Amino acid sequence: MHVRQPTEPGYMRGDGKLRLTVGDLRNAIALLDDDVKVSFGGTIMGGRLLFSQFDMHGDEMLLIELIEEAFVHNPPPPSEAP
Repeated sequence: MHVRQPTEPGYMRGDGKLRLTVGDLRNAIALLDDDVKVSFGGTIMGGRLLFSQFDMHGDEMLLIELIEEAFVHNPPPPSEAP
């Protein structure tokens, strides 16, 4: 089995194409301790973004779903069906 070595552990910048691969993420966090906290930043309005779930879409797309903190405590009302 081939073990990849991180090239820049603890650091990653987007490439301007809004593309992120699992390999990019693995490389960035490869040498970090398991108890290092992760933050997803915030919204334009100052709300915090929280992790919700991972969800596979086919074989080549991992969705990392985030939710605004305000909706965790005050979920939006369900839409009314026509």
